[in-house]
Amino acid sequence: MEASATPAGAAARGAALDRALTTLEEQPRYGMNLDEWISRAIDLEAAADRLGRADLALRAQLVRADIVGRRGDVISSGRICRHVHRWAVEHGDQRLLALSHLRLSPYFGQLGDYPTALEHALGANRATSALGGAASAYLRWRCAMALADALADVGDLDGARARYAEAARVSVILGDIRARIRVFNNLAYTEFQAGGTDAAQEAVERLLRLAADHELTLDYNTLDTVASVQLAAGRYADAIATLQPALDDAFAAAYEEAGSRAQGLVTLCQVYRLAGDLTSAQDAIDRCRALCESRGLSGVAVDVRREQAEIWAAAGRFAEALDEYKLFHAAAMALNSGERDARAQTLHAMYEADEARRAGARARELSLRDPLTGLFNRRFVDAELPVLLAQAIETRTPLSVALIDLDHFKRINDTCSHEAGDRVLRMVADLLTGVAGLAREAFAARLGGEEFLLVLPGAAAGSAFAWAERLREAVRGHDWAPVTGDLPVTASIGVATVAPDRDTQEALLRQADVHLYAAKEAGRDRTADGSATMPARQAS
Repeated sequence: MEASATPAGAAARGAALDRALTTLEEQPRYGMNLDEWISRAIDLEAAADRLGRADLALRAQLVRADIVGRRGDVISSGRICRHVHRWAVEHGDQRLLALSHLRLSPYFGQLGDYPTALEHALGANRATSALGGAASAYLRWRCAMALADALADVGDLDGARARYAEAARVSVILGDIRARIRVFNNLAYTEFQAGGTDAAQEAVERLLRLAADHELTLDYNTLDTVASVQLAAGRYADAIATLQPALDDAFAAAYEEAGSRAQGLVTLCQVYRLAGDLTSAQDAIDRCRALCESRGLSGVAVDVRREQAEIWAAAGRFAEALDEYKLFHAAAMALNSGERDARAQTLHAMYEADEARRAGARARELSLRDPLTGLFNRRFVDAELPVLLAQAIETRTPLSVALIDLDHFKRINDTCSHEAGDRVLRMVADLLTGVAGLAREAFAARLGGEEFLLVLPGAAAGSAFAWAERLREAVRGHDWAPVTGDLPVTASIGVATVAPDRDTQEALLRQADVHLYAAKEAGRDRTADGSATMPARQAS
């Protein structure tokens, strides 16, 4: 057997995949080739699928969702994130919970649903806290930033400032200068939006010092934040110098941020106009208009009309300014309406997807349940038991089953009525569910008539026999008098455990049936597993 095919080999490959995914998750996004990024994510997802590691495959899907969102397909990105999040909730996977919350928080922020964005930011922090020492500094930094941004969006400035300060401290531990720059950028933007000019300038100065000390080039978003703060302080020359990269086609080609570059050109136009250089302002807005037309940047195109009107007005060309203002207001109204419709369509699509998923899940659940008892049915057993068997054999862990048959059940139906028989079956199902609930990953099913099955992953022969005895005694000791009068209700149980000659569902259940027959032959109300048969408890 190859080393990779052994449990140890599979564990080693899983650990290597985990490291590769962590590297991809924590790789700086700045200036990265998106095609290369998504290709790596797809390769890692395929490797995780081959290994049977759903958690790792879903982490790779989250990376892919990030790229899909960056490319404009917000609905698909959100659906992937919500799918991963549901799995994480169902399986209690704290790492996936943290990562999916972190993707969903800005997603809802972009849709303008700030309370939900805050809820996901808080969820990410709770899940990361649950990870304890297993949470990396990078994950803790992302959580602090997500919560700071979400708090800022809902107007809790003090809370946002505290979280930005925490993110700054973690970024020092992380040793990532760009992470520190992003903290100060977002803090500066938040303070600027809140009218805190001095605090915004202080944050800008800190990020500029960091960039200069480490000879780092700032991206367009950061440059625009810096220039906006400088403009608010009346520092026109500094703002113009800051935004010069917006005029540099070579710089733009290297960083492929058309939308951010266009917004930077609008801000540069505004600076030139306020500084009295209308010629340079017109040149900047002409460049921006061409960029918007070539890239379909409808949102920034509205700002272009506003700035063009301001240039005409500053030049004394009032009739042209008025005409441009009219076009600006019409475009702004159309944009707002379009954005509202797009947000509504996105949320509606998500709602429909969730409703369809819930309806589908409910239909699947009903098809796998016995309508009388609510237990799983034979269809579920046929789908689930082979999987559990394969896992048990692969991991060399035990698995046992207990086949349960109610003794003389026909007599209950004939003597007390079929309604009474149905009540007995439902009560036995409750007892079975209680026993199954005590064992991790165990489940109970009704195979038909008065025959039930208890599946016990991880239970060796001795433990399974004890579980079956606990069930048999629970059935025998229940107060059946209100339902069956003087007729007792007991069960015979056959137990079987996975072995080399019982490594399929058919073989395992056949052996359990053999033992069940032995229990009945021995007098009923007994448990048998081939090595022992527990006699019925004598009445006191």
